[in-house]
Amino acid sequence: MDKYAWTLVRNGGAQERWALDELGDAVGDLIPGVTDARVTLQAPAALLNATAPVGGVEQPIDAVLEITTMDECPPLDPWHEFLGGCCAHVQGWRVKPTVIFDATGALERGEQSDTPNVLVFVQRLDGTTPGHFDTNWYKHAGHADGNEAESEHSREERTREEAEHGGLYRQNRVLEAVTPTAWVVHGYTQLQLGMLIPVVPAEPYERTRGEEAFDRWPPRMVQGPEHRIL
Repeated sequence: MDKYAWTLVRNGGAQERWALDELGDAVGDLIPGVTDARVTLQAPAALLNATAPVGGVEQPIDAVLEITTMDECPPLDPWHEFLGGCCAHVQGWRVKPTVIFDATGALERGEQSDTPNVLVFVQRLDGTTPGHFDTNWYKHAGHADGNEAESEHSREERTREEAEHGGLYRQNRVLEAVTPTAWVVHGYTQLQLGMLIPVVPAEPYERTRGEEAFDRWPPRMVQGPEHRIL
C-alpha cells in the first residue's frame, strides 16, 4: 500500500468547501486503487505559517489531501492535471505512515473528525543525516530504540498514551516528492489531541525521550477538521 499527501491552495473565488465537493468523486476515478481519501481544511481562525507562492505572493494553504492506495506508485499524471485545473498551487509527496497511537474512531465517507487535525511539516536539521533524522524522530515518538518497527516498549507507550490521553499521533516520513515543491519537507506529524494550536511555538518542544535535536524550527503547520471524502 502507498500513501500520498498534497497541500492545496484553491483558485480565487472557489467556495470554502471546494475540496470536499470536487475532490471526492475525482480521486477515485483518476488514481487507481484508492482505498481512502481525507481532506484537512485549514480553519480560517487558526491560520498559522503554512503558505505557498501564488503569482509571487505567499498565500495560505487551504487544504491538505491524504490518500491511501492499494497500488505501489500508481500513475499520477491525470490526477495532477486535474489538480492543476482546480488549484492555484499544488505540491505533493509519497510518504510512509507510522501510527504511534490511535484512540480515534473510524470515519465513514462524508464524516469529519471529532477533534481538529493538526499537521506539522518538519524538515531535517541542517548538518545532520537522513538516518539521524529518522532515528531521533522515532525516539521522539516513543520508539526508544529509534526504529520504525514496534517493540514491546513502544507498544506499552502506545497503550498508555491511548488510555491517558486518547486522540491520534501518526508520523508520515517523506519517501519522495511527486510534484515540484515550494517546501523542503522530510516528514509530517498528524495529531488529533482535542484542540487547535493557537500559535506556532517560538521554541522547540522539550526533548524528554532521549532524542537529539533533529528538526528545524519552527515547522509549518496546517490545522482544521479532517473530512473523509472516499
